[in-house]
Amino acid sequence: MSSIPPRPVPGRQRIDDGDDMMMRIAAVIVAAGMGLRHTSLRPLPVLAGSTVIKSTTDNLRLAGAELLVVVGGRILDALKRHLGAKNILYISNSAARQTDMFYSARCGLGAVPNEYDLIFFLPSDIPVLNVDSLQQMAGHMAAHPECDILQPCCKGRRGHPVLLRRTAIEQLLAYRGEQGLRGAIESYSGEKHLLELADPGLYLDVDKAEDFRAFCRYAQQVVLQIPVSCQTEIQLGRGKPFFTSMVAELLRQTDAKHSLSTACAALGISYSKGWKSIRIAETQLGYSLLVSSRGGMGGGHSSLTDEAHELLRRYDALAEEIARFSTERFNAYFG
Repeated sequence: MSSIPPRPVPGRQRIDDGDDMMMRIAAVIVAAGMGLRHTSLRPLPVLAGSTVIKSTTDNLRLAGAELLVVVGGRILDALKRHLGAKNILYISNSAARQTDMFYSARCGLGAVPNEYDLIFFLPSDIPVLNVDSLQQMAGHMAAHPECDILQPCCKGRRGHPVLLRRTAIEQLLAYRGEQGLRGAIESYSGEKHLLELADPGLYLDVDKAEDFRAFCRYAQQVVLQIPVSCQTEIQLGRGKPFFTSMVAELLRQTDAKHSLSTACAALGISYSKGWKSIRIAETQLGYSLLVSSRGGMGGGHSSLTDEAHELLRRYDALAEEIARFSTERFNAYFG
């Protein structure tokens, strides 16, 4: 495995490989062995009250990952509630206690649709904080099309996430040795690279007390390097808010899945909570948002009314305009 120094690239949502093609990025996070008290689910002051796994998903998105695949075990429902449904595909590994991480890796990697060219892979207890490191990895793969597997390292110590090219997945999943993903990577017959990065967060494991303390110190340094920004949340209300970003996303999910119950499950909320939120909004707005049919061979079906589509259009346009305005005024005061 060759070691090549990093090649910085500017941040972007997709990576240009120089041949008029844009490489699409996904990520697989294995959380099948987690319990409700796992450190990755603990709110931390150094992460502004967020959690390691939430910070991980946020930063993967910032680095260009359009789809996140989360493999969970007995706390999968809790992960859905914690992480939400935005561009996340949840995979259940009900046998997590009887299987190793590579089994969960197979579940997750096998679920990534074929249109994704690059796939980050990592366990949930490895905190990914440095977006620049992820972007450098993606940029390296774009600059080196011969490389199928890229492992990051810091001062010679290998870490996560591993970045895989789509064409490597089939051979990796066919591995039947005893060394798990490490063995699958070592036995892979194609091109593999190591990328040296100045990022000790790549190998810090929050499960271990000593590493957790080191992670908190490192996270503090990284967080202070991130510019402060203005963040907005648009709520419609009559005294009290009745239409929030959650209700808007619930409508989008219902429109996409043609089912309110499926949309609620995707967002990690109960059906009763979702139904109540829609009913409150309808009452306050004075018109229906959903049209539902019951029974039949295909089961129940829900669709958005024309008024709901128009409401979402206006809500999204308002949110976009306010975000632009708030960024402009924030820069005037704090830039």
